Amino acid sequence: MLDGLLRFLVRWRAAFVGLWLILIGVGASLLPGLKFQFALHPLLKGDSEQVKAVREFYESFPPAEGRAVVAVTWPEVITVNQLRQAAEWAKELEALPEVKKVYSPASILDLEFQGFTIDEWARLGGTGDEPVELGDSPGMGTVRGRFISKDLKSVAFHVQKERGSNRKFFEALDGTASQWDQTARVLGTEVVLMAMGDTLRSDLIRLLSLEMVALFVILPLFMRSFRRSFLPLMTSATGLLAFFAMLSAAGEPFGLMFLAGPVLITVIGLSDSIHLQQKFDDARAMGMGVVESLREMLRSVGMACVLTSLTTCIGFLSLLFARHEEVRKFGLWCAVGVVLAFVVAMLFMPVALSLFPGTGKLAPMRNWVNPDPMRRFALPVALILVTISLGFVRVEIDSSLSRELPASAESVQNLAWFAEHFHGNDRVELEINGLLDDRDAFTALENLQSELSKVEGVTGASSYVDMIHFLLAPEIVETKDGPYLGLRALGDMKPFPSNLLNRDGDRAAMTFYIAKGFGSHQFQKFSARLDELNTGLPPQLDVKLNGYVPMAYQSVNLITETLLRSFVASLVAITIVLAIALRSPLLALLCLIPNALPILVAAGVWGWLDFPLRLGVVIVFSIGLGLAVDDTIHLVVRFRQLRAEGKRSLREDLDEAVRSAGLAIVLTSVTLLIAASAFLISSFTTLRDTGFLLGAITITALLADLMVLPWLIEHTSRLPWVRHRFKPNTDS
Repeated sequence: MLDGLLRFLVRWRAAFVGLWLILIGVGASLLPGLKFQFALHPLLKGDSEQVKAVREFYESFPPAEGRAVVAVTWPEVITVNQLRQAAEWAKELEALPEVKKVYSPASILDLEFQGFTIDEWARLGGTGDEPVELGDSPGMGTVRGRFISKDLKSVAFHVQKERGSNRKFFEALDGTASQWDQTARVLGTEVVLMAMGDTLRSDLIRLLSLEMVALFVILPLFMRSFRRSFLPLMTSATGLLAFFAMLSAAGEPFGLMFLAGPVLITVIGLSDSIHLQQKFDDARAMGMGVVESLREMLRSVGMACVLTSLTTCIGFLSLLFARHEEVRKFGLWCAVGVVLAFVVAMLFMPVALSLFPGTGKLAPMRNWVNPDPMRRFALPVALILVTISLGFVRVEIDSSLSRELPASAESVQNLAWFAEHFHGNDRVELEINGLLDDRDAFTALENLQSELSKVEGVTGASSYVDMIHFLLAPEIVETKDGPYLGLRALGDMKPFPSNLLNRDGDRAAMTFYIAKGFGSHQFQKFSARLDELNTGLPPQLDVKLNGYVPMAYQSVNLITETLLRSFVASLVAITIVLAIALRSPLLALLCLIPNALPILVAAGVWGWLDFPLRLGVVIVFSIGLGLAVDDTIHLVVRFRQLRAEGKRSLREDLDEAVRSAGLAIVLTSVTLLIAASAFLISSFTTLRDTGFLLGAITITALLADLMVLPWLIEHTSRLPWVRHRFKPNTDS
């Protein structure tokens, strides 16, 4: 039956070429419709209940910080006249159609001292050019550090946007602020996110272009044959095109989580194609015809190609059980991409080989893979890799948006400047429920705010407690009725501080401003400290985290932990599948070592270098696992086939398996190293880290499969209680 199918394929190869060209044409026509969504918001969303809770929180306590900050700086301490000018600028900003509301430093003019506002004092006896003086009295943090800088030389407008495009919103702010006669900065987390998206989009296009050029230039030089280079590249490129076309047809945008997809699909397609081509060329060198060579090719590596795609799909499909929607999408679509790469390679590589069967000579690079020296260095290499992998115990999970872009990026520098001169733009918020006018509750919240403000990375805080301290004299605040009188005073304020308190006085929000670089590790410390302090709160108080930033950090931690758990689950599932397919649980367990070692070494390198493990870096492990499993399966399947023949000793079979599959493994590794090196020139931190770790995983997988695994099999086979498991007559 197989011979009949192969003869049909060879006879009708022109039709299959036409089908191939149609597939490429359809894919190319769909490609312009592919949407790129490099926003981080989908990754930072929690589950539906958490999103609902955050939305309700902001409806109850509308934030006064806004979507963006416009900061203006003078050379000297600002004056009342300059505050009046800032009030006019606030009106210009609020007049923009893209702007919903502006919280401006004009409110400083309304601050009262001894019955008069700052503006009234200036009009009574001054010229308005006197420097503004703000003391450090309790509650002054609601103004100093929020509307006016700590050095009193800058003011900040907190701007909320109307519905519509973020880009148009920030362009409108930039255009207006650029007309003012002082240094103005437009900044905020949204600016960083847009800069990240722009950088990632331009980098990705540049990197993919460079990668393709490098592959088409370097591989022919390395393989010494245009045919051996371009046939696998054509099939893998077709699989990648089919993946992008299917994403486009389904209307699924290509987002941040999909960054690992193109590299993985390219590697899967290239690996299968290179292994198929090498076996075909070996058969041709033995004098076989085209059909016979295709049959020998499928007999030798067909099952290995099936197993590599199956095990990789299992790994990605395990992500369907994740609690995060974006992780589930990532798992599903990467599994679809792997299937597409497999189908394209298995269908069109035989067609390409039947059209270009070659000269029937062995590849000159085959002699590069020499098992003898590799066997001698296997133990030292294994010890070095294990030592490096021990660094994984030092790895900490820590993500921060501002660390993704280089420190030289303008958006990052502006945020750093704002965090130094003001409280900072990002914030962690607490929702407080209870009897807020109670003396014990008020004292407990004072202590809570003071203690949480000491957590590393927290630059300031704002709450109704501060506002009461600002409005009332200390001797009144300290009385039993002080909190009650303070709430009454807040109720009379115009405008009412709805971002900190509700009208009934039984719910409040406490805001903690955080510095640039505040990552998920620091957030966990903040959350842990809150849990400690919660145990000492009066029973009439309920305090919990809420708001966008806590949800974002919890979401990033969830994704990272889910991917790591999936990695472990995938290793277990892959080992079980190999045990069934190879009919040898022992061999499957031995394969577990070269499958896991590359990931552990990559994590170990990260740990020894004391680098945090971020979301983008964890995604690389998916590629690494697919590569390691792919190479391992091709090697052990070939070893089992040779043992089944019963013609050689175990060592001879191992050596032949290494020589037979080793060249394709080396070529696949070289291809992936070329892809990894392209990422190193990116200005995006995650992409550079991806290139570095991908290179480490590739080199480790190569050493583990060609040196460590054969050494393990040979020495394990010498044990009396397992020796019979490797005898030829037990293999099928």
